[in-house]
Amino acid sequence: MNFKQLPANFSEKWQALNQTRKIITILAATAVLVSLAIIGQVLFSTPYAPLLTGLDPKDAGKITEELKKEKIAYKVTDQGKTIEVPEKIVYDTRIKLASSGSLYSSGVGFELFDQKKFGITEFEQQVGYQRALQEELRRTIIQVEAVEQARVHLVLPKKSLFLDEQSEPSASIALKLKPTSKISEENVRGIVDLVAGSVEGLKPENIHIIDMQGNSLSDNLKLDKSASLTKASIDRNDIRRAYEKELETRIQNMLRQILGSGMAVAMVTAELNFDQEQYKSTTYDKGQVLSEHNVNETGTGPGSAGGAPGTDSELPGKSIPAAGGSGGGSYAKQESTTNYQVPNKEETVVKAPGSPRRLSASVVLNGNYSEAQVKQIEGVVAAAIGYDTSRGDQIVVSSMTFDDSEKKEIGAELAQQKAQEEKQKQLITIGVAAVIGLVLLVLLARFVSRQLRSRAERLAALRLQEEEARKRGLLEDHLDKDIEIPKIASAQDEVREIASGNPDGVAEILKLWIKE
Repeated sequence: MNFKQLPANFSEKWQALNQTRKIITILAATAVLVSLAIIGQVLFSTPYAPLLTGLDPKDAGKITEELKKEKIAYKVTDQGKTIEVPEKIVYDTRIKLASSGSLYSSGVGFELFDQKKFGITEFEQQVGYQRALQEELRRTIIQVEAVEQARVHLVLPKKSLFLDEQSEPSASIALKLKPTSKISEENVRGIVDLVAGSVEGLKPENIHIIDMQGNSLSDNLKLDKSASLTKASIDRNDIRRAYEKELETRIQNMLRQILGSGMAVAMVTAELNFDQEQYKSTTYDKGQVLSEHNVNETGTGPGSAGGAPGTDSELPGKSIPAAGGSGGGSYAKQESTTNYQVPNKEETVVKAPGSPRRLSASVVLNGNYSEAQVKQIEGVVAAAIGYDTSRGDQIVVSSMTFDDSEKKEIGAELAQQKAQEEKQKQLITIGVAAVIGLVLLVLLARFVSRQLRSRAERLAALRLQEEEARKRGLLEDHLDKDIEIPKIASAQDEVREIASGNPDGVAEILKLWIKE
Protein backbone atom coordinates (compact mmCIF):
# COMPACT_ATOMS: atom_id res chain seq x y z
CA MET A 1 0.00 0.00 0.00
CA ASN A 2 1.37 3.34 -1.06
CA PHE A 3 0.36 5.94 1.50
CA LYS A 4 1.26 8.75 -0.87
CA GLN A 5 -1.53 7.66 -3.17
CA LEU A 6 -4.19 7.68 -0.43
CA PRO A 7 -5.26 11.32 -0.97
CA ALA A 8 -5.50 10.71 -4.69
CA ASN A 9 -7.53 7.54 -4.18
CA PHE A 10 -9.80 9.29 -1.69
CA SER A 11 -10.31 12.19 -4.10
CA GLU A 12 -11.10 9.78 -6.89
CA LYS A 13 -13.63 7.88 -4.79
CA TRP A 14 -15.14 11.14 -3.53
CA GLN A 15 -15.60 12.41 -7.09
CA ALA A 16 -17.22 9.11 -8.02
CA LEU A 17 -19.99 9.63 -5.44
CA ASN A 18 -23.21 11.37 -6.42
CA GLN A 19 -24.56 14.43 -4.60
CA THR A 20 -26.85 12.49 -2.24
CA ARG A 21 -24.10 10.18 -1.03
CA LYS A 22 -21.77 13.12 -0.50
CA ILE A 23 -24.36 14.79 1.77
CA ILE A 24 -24.95 11.54 3.67
CA THR A 25 -21.21 11.06 4.17
CA ILE A 26 -20.74 14.64 5.43
CA LEU A 27 -23.65 14.31 7.85
CA ALA A 28 -22.41 10.95 9.08
CA ALA A 29 -18.91 12.30 9.69
CA THR A 30 -20.29 15.33 11.54
CA ALA A 31 -22.53 13.13 13.72
CA VAL A 32 -19.58 10.88 14.52
CA LEU A 33 -17.43 13.82 15.59
CA VAL A 34 -20.22 15.36 17.73
CA SER A 35 -20.97 11.99 19.37
CA LEU A 36 -17.31 11.41 20.12
CA ALA A 37 -17.05 14.90 21.66
CA ILE A 38 -20.11 14.35 23.86
CA ILE A 39 -18.99 10.89 24.95
CA GLY A 40 -15.53 12.22 25.69
CA GLN A 41 -16.97 15.03 27.79
CA VAL A 42 -19.20 12.64 29.73
CA LEU A 43 -16.61 9.92 30.21
CA PHE A 44 -13.49 11.98 30.77
CA SER A 45 -14.88 15.00 32.68
CA THR A 46 -14.32 14.98 36.44
CA PRO A 47 -17.61 14.46 38.35
CA TYR A 48 -18.09 16.73 41.36
CA ALA A 49 -20.08 15.91 44.52
CA PRO A 50 -21.16 18.14 47.45
CA LEU A 51 -18.60 18.29 50.22
CA LEU A 52 -20.57 20.49 52.61
CA THR A 53 -23.98 22.17 52.24
CA GLY A 54 -25.85 24.96 54.03
CA LEU A 55 -22.69 26.84 55.02
CA ASP A 56 -22.44 30.33 56.40
CA PRO A 57 -20.20 32.75 54.45
CA LYS A 58 -17.68 32.76 57.28
CA ASP A 59 -17.45 28.97 57.38
CA ALA A 60 -17.35 28.73 53.58
CA GLY A 61 -14.45 31.20 53.42
CA LYS A 62 -12.43 29.28 55.98
CA ILE A 63 -13.03 25.96 54.23
CA THR A 64 -12.11 27.32 50.79
CA GLU A 65 -8.87 28.73 52.22
CA GLU A 66 -8.03 25.28 53.59
CA LEU A 67 -8.83 23.68 50.21
CA LYS A 68 -6.56 26.17 48.44
CA LYS A 69 -3.81 25.40 50.92
CA GLU A 70 -4.19 21.67 50.23
CA LYS A 71 -4.40 22.37 46.45
CA ILE A 72 -7.75 20.60 46.12
CA ALA A 73 -9.99 21.57 43.21
CA TYR A 74 -13.43 22.80 44.29
CA LYS A 75 -16.54 24.59 43.05
CA VAL A 76 -18.84 26.91 45.03
CA THR A 77 -22.55 26.61 44.20
CA ASP A 78 -25.95 27.46 45.68
CA GLN A 79 -25.03 31.12 46.25
CA GLY A 80 -21.96 30.22 48.29
CA LYS A 81 -23.75 27.77 50.61
CA THR A 82 -22.45 24.56 48.99
CA ILE A 83 -18.87 23.52 48.23
CA GLU A 84 -18.25 20.68 45.75
CA VAL A 85 -15.05 18.70 45.20
CA PRO A 86 -14.20 15.80 42.87
CA GLU A 87 -16.37 12.84 43.77
CA LYS A 88 -13.44 10.47 44.36
CA ILE A 89 -11.92 12.56 47.16
CA VAL A 90 -15.06 13.70 49.03
CA TYR A 91 -14.54 11.54 52.10
CA ASP A 92 -10.77 12.07 52.21
CA THR A 93 -11.30 15.82 52.05
CA ARG A 94 -13.83 15.74 54.89
CA ILE A 95 -11.36 13.81 57.03
CA LYS A 96 -8.63 16.35 56.28
CA LEU A 97 -10.89 19.28 57.14
CA ALA A 98 -12.05 17.60 60.34
CA SER A 99 -8.47 16.90 61.43
CA SER A 100 -7.47 20.50 60.73
CA GLY A 101 -10.42 21.88 62.71
CA SER A 102 -11.97 23.75 59.79
CA LEU A 103 -15.35 22.09 60.30
CA TYR A 104 -15.69 23.54 63.79
CA SER A 105 -15.31 27.19 63.02
CA SER A 106 -18.06 28.26 65.42
CA GLY A 107 -16.14 27.23 68.52
CA VAL A 108 -13.63 24.93 70.11
CA GLY A 109 -14.33 21.94 72.31
CA PHE A 110 -12.15 20.26 74.87
CA GLU A 111 -9.18 20.78 72.57
CA LEU A 112 -9.14 24.17 74.26
CA PHE A 113 -7.28 22.49 77.11
CA ASP A 114 -4.65 20.86 74.88
CA GLN A 115 -2.33 23.77 75.51
CA LYS A 116 -1.46 24.37 79.13
CA LYS A 117 -1.50 27.96 80.29
CA PHE A 118 0.36 29.19 83.34
CA GLY A 119 -1.16 31.74 85.65
CA ILE A 120 -4.78 31.01 84.65
CA THR A 121 -7.37 31.98 87.25
CA GLU A 122 -10.19 29.80 88.52
CA PHE A 123 -12.75 32.05 86.81
CA GLU A 124 -11.01 31.72 83.41
CA GLN A 125 -10.79 27.97 83.87
CA GLN A 126 -14.52 27.79 84.64
CA VAL A 127 -15.39 29.91 81.60
CA GLY A 128 -13.15 27.76 79.39
CA TYR A 129 -14.79 24.59 80.67
CA GLN A 130 -18.24 26.05 79.97
CA ARG A 131 -17.24 27.06 76.42
CA ALA A 132 -15.76 23.64 75.71
CA LEU A 133 -18.82 21.81 77.07
CA GLN A 134 -21.17 23.98 75.00
CA GLU A 135 -19.22 23.27 71.81
CA GLU A 136 -19.03 19.52 72.49
CA LEU A 137 -22.79 19.40 73.03
CA ARG A 138 -23.35 21.42 69.85
CA ARG A 139 -21.23 19.02 67.80
CA THR A 140 -23.24 16.09 69.10
CA ILE A 141 -26.64 17.72 68.59
CA ILE A 142 -26.01 18.62 64.93
CA GLN A 143 -25.57 14.91 64.20
CA VAL A 144 -29.34 14.50 64.61
CA GLU A 145 -30.87 13.96 61.18
CA ALA A 146 -33.29 16.91 61.18
CA VAL A 147 -30.85 19.42 62.72
CA GLU A 148 -28.67 21.59 60.50
CA GLN A 149 -27.08 23.90 63.08
CA ALA A 150 -27.37 24.39 66.85
CA ARG A 151 -26.36 26.82 69.57
CA VAL A 152 -26.04 25.73 73.20
CA HIS A 153 -26.03 28.14 76.15
CA LEU A 154 -25.31 26.77 79.62
CA VAL A 155 -25.76 28.51 82.96
CA LEU A 156 -23.46 26.85 85.49
CA PRO A 157 -23.80 28.57 88.89
CA LYS A 158 -20.86 28.67 91.20
CA LYS A 159 -21.04 26.05 93.93
CA SER A 160 -21.93 27.34 97.38
CA LEU A 161 -21.28 25.90 100.80
CA PHE A 162 -24.88 26.59 101.84
CA LEU A 163 -27.64 24.56 100.20
CA ASP A 164 -30.19 27.35 100.43
CA GLU A 165 -27.90 29.62 98.41
CA GLN A 166 -27.12 27.02 95.71
CA SER A 167 -28.77 27.75 92.34
CA GLU A 168 -29.76 25.08 89.84
CA PRO A 169 -28.02 24.96 86.43
CA SER A 170 -30.04 25.52 83.28
CA ALA A 171 -29.58 25.18 79.53
CA SER A 172 -31.03 26.89 76.44
CA ILE A 173 -30.68 25.35 72.98
CA ALA A 174 -31.54 26.97 69.64
CA LEU A 175 -31.91 24.59 66.69
CA LYS A 176 -31.82 25.42 62.98
CA LEU A 177 -33.69 22.64 61.21
CA LYS A 178 -33.02 21.48 57.69
CA PRO A 179 -35.42 22.76 55.00
CA THR A 180 -38.63 20.72 54.72
CA SER A 181 -37.62 18.77 57.85
CA LYS A 182 -39.49 18.48 61.12
CA ILE A 183 -37.95 17.26 64.34
CA SER A 184 -39.90 14.61 66.21
CA GLU A 185 -40.78 14.59 69.89
CA GLU A 186 -38.48 11.59 70.40
CA ASN A 187 -35.52 13.53 68.99
CA VAL A 188 -36.25 16.49 71.28
CA ARG A 189 -36.50 14.17 74.27
CA GLY A 190 -33.20 12.59 73.27
CA ILE A 191 -31.52 16.01 73.14
CA VAL A 192 -32.94 16.83 76.59
CA ASP A 193 -31.63 13.55 78.01
CA LEU A 194 -28.24 14.13 76.38
CA VAL A 195 -27.81 17.61 77.86
CA ALA A 196 -29.19 16.59 81.27
CA GLY A 197 -26.74 13.70 81.43
CA SER A 198 -23.78 15.87 80.38
CA VAL A 199 -24.16 18.66 82.93
CA GLU A 200 -23.95 17.93 86.64
CA GLY A 201 -27.12 18.73 88.56
CA LEU A 202 -29.07 19.80 85.46
CA LYS A 203 -32.73 18.76 85.58
CA PRO A 204 -34.74 18.07 82.40
CA GLU A 205 -37.34 20.70 83.30
CA ASN A 206 -34.58 23.34 83.28
CA ILE A 207 -33.72 22.65 79.62
CA HIS A 208 -35.42 24.86 77.05
CA ILE A 209 -35.27 24.15 73.29
CA ILE A 210 -36.51 26.48 70.55
CA ASP A 211 -36.23 26.64 66.75
CA MET A 212 -35.24 29.60 64.57
CA GLN A 213 -38.87 30.81 64.45
CA GLY A 214 -39.02 31.04 68.24
CA ASN A 215 -41.30 28.01 68.65
CA SER A 216 -40.73 26.10 71.86
CA LEU A 217 -39.98 22.43 71.22
CA SER A 218 -39.69 21.28 74.82
CA ASP A 219 -43.04 22.43 76.25
CA ASN A 220 -45.03 19.32 75.38
CA LEU A 221 -42.44 16.77 76.47
CA LYS A 222 -43.60 14.06 78.87
CA LEU A 223 -41.01 14.39 81.57
CA ASP A 224 -40.22 11.68 84.11
CA LYS A 225 -41.51 11.39 87.66
CA SER A 226 -38.97 13.84 88.99
CA ALA A 227 -40.54 16.61 86.93
CA SER A 228 -42.98 19.02 88.46
CA LEU A 229 -45.83 18.05 86.15
CA THR A 230 -47.74 14.92 87.03
CA LYS A 231 -48.97 12.38 84.53
CA ALA A 232 -52.54 13.59 84.97
CA SER A 233 -51.52 17.14 84.11
CA ILE A 234 -49.62 15.93 81.05
CA ASP A 235 -52.60 13.91 79.87
CA ARG A 236 -54.88 16.90 80.31
CA ASN A 237 -52.43 19.06 78.39
CA ASP A 238 -52.35 16.50 75.57
CA ILE A 239 -56.15 16.40 75.44
CA ARG A 240 -56.33 20.19 75.36
CA ARG A 241 -53.72 20.45 72.60
CA ALA A 242 -55.43 17.73 70.56
CA TYR A 243 -58.73 19.59 70.86
CA GLU A 244 -57.05 22.84 69.78
CA LYS A 245 -55.38 21.10 66.84
CA GLU A 246 -58.72 19.69 65.74
CA LEU A 247 -60.30 23.14 65.72
CA GLU A 248 -57.28 24.66 63.97
CA THR A 249 -57.39 21.96 61.28
CA ARG A 250 -61.10 22.52 60.79
CA ILE A 251 -60.59 26.27 60.34
CA GLN A 252 -57.56 25.79 58.04
CA ASN A 253 -59.40 23.34 55.77
CA MET A 254 -62.40 25.63 55.52
CA LEU A 255 -60.34 28.76 54.77
CA ARG A 256 -58.21 26.84 52.25
CA GLN A 257 -61.36 26.14 50.23
CA ILE A 258 -62.43 29.79 50.47
CA LEU A 259 -59.18 31.75 50.10
CA GLY A 260 -56.72 29.22 48.68
CA SER A 261 -53.71 27.39 50.03
CA GLY A 262 -51.37 29.33 52.33
CA MET A 263 -53.68 32.37 52.56
CA ALA A 264 -54.65 32.03 56.22
CA VAL A 265 -53.19 30.94 59.55
CA ALA A 266 -55.38 29.98 62.53
CA MET A 267 -54.51 29.40 66.16
CA VAL A 268 -56.99 28.28 68.83
CA THR A 269 -56.60 28.38 72.60
CA ALA A 270 -59.08 26.24 74.52
CA GLU A 271 -59.77 26.26 78.24
CA LEU A 272 -61.33 22.91 79.12
CA ASN A 273 -63.18 21.98 82.28
CA PHE A 274 -61.70 18.76 83.66
CA ASP A 275 -63.76 18.86 86.89
CA GLN A 276 -66.15 15.92 87.21
CA GLU A 277 -69.59 17.20 88.24
CA GLN A 278 -72.38 15.11 89.78
CA TYR A 279 -75.77 16.33 91.03
CA LYS A 280 -79.19 14.92 91.93
CA SER A 281 -82.58 16.40 91.11
CA THR A 282 -86.01 15.47 92.50
CA THR A 283 -89.22 16.46 90.73
CA TYR A 284 -92.82 16.09 91.97
CA ASP A 285 -95.83 15.49 89.76
CA LYS A 286 -99.49 16.22 90.57
CA GLY A 287 -100.68 13.43 92.87
CA GLN A 288 -103.84 11.34 92.84
CA VAL A 289 -106.46 11.20 95.69
CA LEU A 290 -106.05 8.08 97.78
CA SER A 291 -108.83 8.66 100.40
CA GLU A 292 -111.24 11.37 101.46
CA HIS A 293 -113.13 11.74 104.84
CA ASN A 294 -116.00 14.25 105.24
CA VAL A 295 -118.08 14.85 108.44
CA ASN A 296 -121.24 17.05 108.62
CA GLU A 297 -122.90 17.52 112.01
CA THR A 298 -125.89 19.77 113.01
CA GLY A 299 -127.95 20.06 116.20
CA THR A 300 -130.09 22.22 118.58
CA GLY A 301 -130.03 22.73 122.32
CA PRO A 302 -129.25 25.16 124.99
CA GLY A 303 -126.52 27.23 123.76
CA SER A 304 -124.52 30.11 124.63
CA ALA A 305 -122.96 32.95 122.78
CA GLY A 306 -120.15 30.67 121.62
CA GLY A 307 -117.81 27.98 122.66
CA ALA A 308 -115.20 28.30 125.28
CA PRO A 309 -112.02 29.97 124.13
CA GLY A 310 -109.38 27.54 122.95
CA THR A 311 -111.85 24.71 122.24
CA ASP A 312 -112.51 22.95 119.00
CA SER A 313 -115.18 25.47 118.20
CA GLU A 314 -112.46 27.89 117.12
CA LEU A 315 -110.51 25.43 114.98
CA PRO A 316 -110.65 25.71 111.18
CA GLY A 317 -113.44 23.68 109.67
CA LYS A 318 -115.54 23.92 112.85
CA SER A 319 -118.75 25.79 112.81
CA ILE A 320 -119.41 28.30 115.54
CA PRO A 321 -122.86 28.00 117.03
CA ALA A 322 -125.02 30.86 116.09
CA ALA A 323 -125.78 33.33 118.77
CA GLY A 324 -129.26 33.04 120.00
CA GLY A 325 -131.47 34.19 122.72
CA SER A 326 -131.46 33.01 126.17
CA GLY A 327 -133.46 29.99 125.07
CA GLY A 328 -132.21 27.04 122.98
CA GLY A 329 -129.92 27.29 119.91
CA SER A 330 -128.66 25.26 116.90
CA TYR A 331 -125.17 24.44 115.60
CA ALA A 332 -123.47 22.84 112.55
CA LYS A 333 -120.10 20.97 112.30
CA GLN A 334 -118.22 20.12 109.08
CA GLU A 335 -114.94 18.16 108.87
CA SER A 336 -113.11 17.20 105.60
CA THR A 337 -109.88 15.15 105.26
CA THR A 338 -108.26 14.26 101.89
CA ASN A 339 -105.15 12.04 101.46
CA TYR A 340 -103.00 12.40 98.25
CA GLN A 341 -100.31 10.16 96.76
CA VAL A 342 -97.43 12.49 95.73
CA PRO A 343 -95.07 10.78 93.15
CA ASN A 344 -91.48 12.02 92.89
CA LYS A 345 -88.64 11.39 90.40
CA GLU A 346 -84.97 11.44 91.46
CA GLU A 347 -82.29 11.93 88.77
CA THR A 348 -78.51 11.69 89.17
CA VAL A 349 -76.45 13.39 86.43
CA VAL A 350 -72.67 12.92 86.06
CA LYS A 351 -70.98 15.30 83.60
CA ALA A 352 -67.85 13.94 81.90
CA PRO A 353 -64.73 16.14 82.21
CA GLY A 354 -63.21 17.89 79.21
CA SER A 355 -66.04 20.15 78.12
CA PRO A 356 -64.95 23.55 76.75
CA ARG A 357 -65.08 26.31 79.30
CA ARG A 358 -63.79 29.09 77.06
CA LEU A 359 -62.42 29.36 73.49
CA SER A 360 -60.16 31.97 71.92
CA ALA A 361 -59.41 31.90 68.18
CA SER A 362 -57.01 34.07 66.20
CA VAL A 363 -57.04 34.08 62.39
CA VAL A 364 -54.58 36.03 60.22
CA LEU A 365 -55.34 36.47 56.50
CA ASN A 366 -52.61 36.92 53.89
CA GLY A 367 -53.32 40.16 52.03
CA ASN A 368 -55.54 43.20 52.35
CA TYR A 369 -59.22 42.46 52.90
CA SER A 370 -62.10 44.85 53.43
CA GLU A 371 -63.85 45.15 56.75
CA ALA A 372 -66.94 43.44 55.35
CA GLN A 373 -64.92 40.45 54.18
CA VAL A 374 -63.20 40.20 57.57
CA LYS A 375 -66.61 40.23 59.27
CA GLN A 376 -67.86 37.45 56.97
CA ILE A 377 -64.82 35.30 57.69
CA GLU A 378 -65.20 36.00 61.41
CA GLY A 379 -68.79 34.74 61.27
CA VAL A 380 -67.78 31.62 59.37
CA VAL A 381 -65.01 30.84 61.88
CA ALA A 382 -67.38 31.42 64.80
CA ALA A 383 -69.84 28.90 63.41
CA ALA A 384 -67.05 26.39 62.75
CA ILE A 385 -65.70 26.34 66.33
CA GLY A 386 -69.07 26.63 68.10
CA TYR A 387 -68.72 30.21 69.33
CA ASP A 388 -70.74 30.91 72.51
CA THR A 389 -70.92 34.40 73.99
CA SER A 390 -72.17 33.09 77.33
CA ARG A 391 -68.83 31.36 77.91
CA GLY A 392 -66.86 34.50 77.08
CA ASP A 393 -65.43 33.13 73.80
CA GLN A 394 -63.27 35.47 71.72
CA ILE A 395 -62.45 35.59 67.99
CA VAL A 396 -59.95 37.95 66.37
CA VAL A 397 -59.61 38.08 62.56
CA SER A 398 -57.01 40.38 60.99
CA SER A 399 -55.38 40.74 57.57
CA MET A 400 -51.73 41.41 56.76
CA THR A 401 -49.09 40.35 54.23
CA PHE A 402 -47.15 37.19 55.08
CA ASP A 403 -43.36 36.87 54.92
CA ASP A 404 -42.71 34.23 52.25
CA SER A 405 -38.90 34.51 52.09
CA GLU A 406 -38.39 31.07 53.66
CA LYS A 407 -40.97 29.58 51.32
CA LYS A 408 -39.14 31.08 48.34
CA GLU A 409 -35.82 29.76 49.63
CA ILE A 410 -37.25 26.26 50.00
CA GLY A 411 -38.80 26.53 46.54
CA ALA A 412 -35.45 27.62 45.09
CA GLU A 413 -33.71 24.64 46.72
CA LEU A 414 -36.35 22.26 45.41
CA ALA A 415 -36.05 23.83 41.96
CA GLN A 416 -32.27 23.42 42.09
CA GLN A 417 -32.61 19.77 43.06
CA LYS A 418 -35.09 19.28 40.24
CA ALA A 419 -32.72 21.02 37.80
CA GLN A 420 -29.88 18.73 38.87
CA GLU A 421 -32.09 15.70 38.37
CA GLU A 422 -33.13 16.99 34.95
CA LYS A 423 -29.45 17.59 34.09
CA GLN A 424 -28.58 14.03 35.07
CA LYS A 425 -31.48 12.73 33.00
CA GLN A 426 -30.31 14.82 30.04
CA LEU A 427 -26.77 13.46 30.37
CA ILE A 428 -28.09 9.92 30.47
CA THR A 429 -30.33 10.63 27.48
CA ILE A 430 -27.44 12.20 25.56
CA GLY A 431 -25.22 9.24 26.39
CA VAL A 432 -27.85 6.75 25.22
CA ALA A 433 -28.50 8.82 22.09
CA ALA A 434 -24.76 9.03 21.42
CA VAL A 435 -24.40 5.26 21.70
CA ILE A 436 -27.39 4.72 19.42
CA GLY A 437 -26.04 7.32 16.97
CA LEU A 438 -22.62 5.68 17.04
CA VAL A 439 -24.16 2.30 16.28
CA LEU A 440 -26.18 3.81 13.43
CA LEU A 441 -23.11 5.57 12.10
CA VAL A 442 -21.14 2.32 12.17
CA LEU A 443 -23.92 0.60 10.27
CA LEU A 444 -24.06 3.53 7.80
CA ALA A 445 -20.28 3.45 7.37
CA ARG A 446 -20.39 -0.29 6.67
CA PHE A 447 -23.13 0.29 4.14
CA VAL A 448 -21.20 3.09 2.44
CA SER A 449 -18.00 1.03 2.51
CA ARG A 450 -19.81 -1.91 0.96
CA GLN A 451 -21.22 0.32 -1.75
CA LEU A 452 -17.79 1.81 -2.45
CA ARG A 453 -16.21 -1.66 -2.52
CA SER A 454 -18.89 -2.90 -4.93
CA ARG A 455 -18.34 0.12 -7.17
CA ALA A 456 -14.59 -0.40 -7.08
CA GLU A 457 -15.07 -4.05 -8.01
CA ARG A 458 -17.30 -3.06 -10.92
CA LEU A 459 -14.75 -0.49 -12.11
CA ALA A 460 -12.00 -3.09 -11.84
CA ALA A 461 -14.09 -5.56 -13.85
CA LEU A 462 -14.75 -2.94 -16.54
CA ARG A 463 -11.05 -2.05 -16.67
CA LEU A 464 -10.17 -5.71 -17.04
CA GLN A 465 -12.69 -6.10 -19.87
CA GLU A 466 -11.25 -3.04 -21.63
CA GLU A 467 -7.72 -4.44 -21.33
CA GLU A 468 -8.81 -7.78 -22.76
CA ALA A 469 -10.67 -6.05 -25.58
CA ARG A 470 -7.63 -3.91 -26.38
CA LYS A 471 -5.44 -7.00 -26.34
CA ARG A 472 -7.72 -8.79 -28.76
CA GLY A 473 -7.78 -5.76 -31.05
CA LEU A 474 -4.00 -5.63 -31.15
CA LEU A 475 -3.83 -9.29 -32.00
CA GLU A 476 -6.29 -8.89 -34.87
CA ASP A 477 -4.64 -5.76 -36.25
CA HIS A 478 -1.11 -7.22 -36.24
CA LEU A 479 -1.87 -10.82 -37.00
CA ASP A 480 0.34 -10.89 -40.14
CA LYS A 481 2.92 -8.49 -38.76
CA ASP A 482 5.87 -9.47 -36.71
CA ILE A 483 5.20 -6.98 -34.00
CA GLU A 484 6.03 -7.64 -30.42
CA ILE A 485 2.92 -6.99 -28.28
CA PRO A 486 3.79 -5.29 -25.04
CA LYS A 487 2.93 -7.30 -22.02
CA ILE A 488 0.40 -5.67 -19.69
CA ALA A 489 1.52 -5.84 -16.17
CA SER A 490 -0.88 -7.47 -13.81
CA ALA A 491 -1.52 -6.49 -10.18
CA GLN A 492 0.81 -9.24 -8.97
CA ASP A 493 3.59 -7.93 -11.21
CA GLU A 494 3.07 -4.44 -9.78
CA VAL A 495 3.27 -5.80 -6.24
CA ARG A 496 6.47 -7.70 -7.09
CA GLU A 497 7.95 -4.58 -8.60
CA ILE A 498 7.09 -2.50 -5.50
CA ALA A 499 8.43 -5.22 -3.19
CA SER A 500 11.71 -5.44 -5.09
CA GLY A 501 12.10 -1.67 -5.11
CA ASN A 502 11.15 -1.02 -1.41
CA PRO A 503 11.27 -4.25 0.61
CA ASP A 504 11.41 -2.46 4.00
CA GLY A 505 8.23 -0.49 3.37
CA VAL A 506 6.37 -3.61 2.21
CA ALA A 507 7.51 -5.44 5.36
CA GLU A 508 6.17 -2.64 7.57
CA ILE A 509 2.82 -2.68 5.75
CA LEU A 510 2.55 -6.47 6.16
CA LYS A 511 3.28 -6.14 9.89
CA LEU A 512 0.58 -3.50 10.21
CA TRP A 513 -1.93 -5.73 8.39
CA ILE A 514 -1.12 -8.66 10.62
CA LYS A 515 -1.65 -6.56 13.73
CA GLU A 516 -4.99 -5.34 12.43
